[in-house]
Amino acid sequence: MEIAEIVFWISWILLAYHLVGYWMILFLFNSLFRKKKAPFLKEEFYPSITVICPAYNEEKVMEAKIQSFLNLDYPQDKIKMIVISDDSTDRTNEIVQKYTNQNISLIIQKPRAGKPNALNLVLPLLDSDYVLSTDADCLFEPQCVKMLVANMLSDEKIGLVSGNVKKVQKGKLESGEGFYWKYEAFLKLMESRFNTIIGASGVIYLIKRELFTAIELNSPDDFERVLITIKYGKIATFEPQANVLMEFTERATEEIARKVRIITREWYVLQRNIELLNPFRYPAVSFILFSHKVLRWLFFVFVLTGFISNTFLLSNTFYRIIFFLQLIFYLSGTIGLISQKKGHHIPLTGIPGYFVAMVYSSAIAFVNFLQKKKINLWQPVR
Repeated sequence: MEIAEIVFWISWILLAYHLVGYWMILFLFNSLFRKKKAPFLKEEFYPSITVICPAYNEEKVMEAKIQSFLNLDYPQDKIKMIVISDDSTDRTNEIVQKYTNQNISLIIQKPRAGKPNALNLVLPLLDSDYVLSTDADCLFEPQCVKMLVANMLSDEKIGLVSGNVKKVQKGKLESGEGFYWKYEAFLKLMESRFNTIIGASGVIYLIKRELFTAIELNSPDDFERVLITIKYGKIATFEPQANVLMEFTERATEEIARKVRIITREWYVLQRNIELLNPFRYPAVSFILFSHKVLRWLFFVFVLTGFISNTFLLSNTFYRIIFFLQLIFYLSGTIGLISQKKGHHIPLTGIPGYFVAMVYSSAIAFVNFLQKKKINLWQPVR
């Protein structure tokens, strides 16, 4: 077997393992050995919760977010919300101030310093049993906090519970993001039943107050807080019935900058918590972390090596067919991205387009990490 053929098969085996093999292993193991009981919240006990919502220029969604908080099916004397405005320049502050007599308070961070710094800013104010971190652009379903708490109290080993994102398509375009979120939710469910999830949903997760510590200013907190929880000897789980509603991104091109920022930051988190990849000390965690995250971030490498090695094998009919299938997929994805950017949608290009956008994002993020580039501020995608 020649070198190009070896590279081709290694690349495609790793791609296939990450996309399909990994979740199949988890599914098989859970089916054979794990029986997950449904969480149940005893009505006589409701722990206290502080909801933290960082916001930057969120006037279009802030009122709806607050209303969804006020409509939560949870005792009002046990829950409050702190909105941290990251020096917003629109009507965000004005909107929040209308509700400051309803268990909602406003803190304005000046000058603008980003979400991690905003979360660190309120640490001295947290006097509740749990902290619920959320974003302004998602709406709580009434039962979601109850479901998070029920999951948390179902096992003393649990230190963090991630909620579920239900994507709502508002416009006519489909970027492929909906399929991605369903895939991620399924992975989280399998990982949760197996041992622990390795990354929470940043728009909704519940964590024990003592685990909600200060983080680095370039940290994607939903990822790093899970790793912190694990290092404290706890586990993180996923609650599929704790839902928030969030609009689809209509154009995958809009997701590229966000994904580049997130993955760049996640590389630094891995660097700070590299011991979790030690299979002798953390066998289950290292398996999940490598299979779900590290292979995801390096996906672009295997896509490139799989494609380039394929060009050296075109004399064989089998490899020629695979090459042209790849070419069609990547071209359709690229064309789909271009059409989305112009406000058009070409049928069957949504998923290829999202795939191409994510491969590109992971490549740029890796280069950023190698160049030690840090991204501390974010710009909401609306």
